[in-house]
Amino acid sequence: MIGPVIRFGVVGTVIYGFNFALLWLFKRIVPELVAVAIAYILAVAAHFTLNKLWVFGSRTTVRGGEVTRYVLMVVICALCTSAMVWVAFRFITKNVFVANALALVPATLLSFLLMRRFVFR
Repeated sequence: MIGPVIRFGVVGTVIYGFNFALLWLFKRIVPELVAVAIAYILAVAAHFTLNKLWVFGSRTTVRGGEVTRYVLMVVICALCTSAMVWVAFRFITKNVFVANALALVPATLLSFLLMRRFVFR
């Protein structure tokens, strides 16, 4: 159990940096909340691949059910992220980077649980 948790943490750190780099880039082009959404979607594609292959060691061909479960997990985590960014904007900060960082904590925990028990079971 410790191995997957550590690998998930490494993947999360890499994706976190990737997400923020994309956010930094896209916030210069589009409104901030749109930038958050675009960065999130692109980071999710990398997230799936790294988690499937390295964290959970799934070498099977990508199946429709697995993709469907992953997409459902992404939707749930995107809703969690959006809600937390909104809460952070409303009550804590107007800085999109701080708001996004605060939102990633609960979304990351939720993501691990859903991937371990639901997506890559």
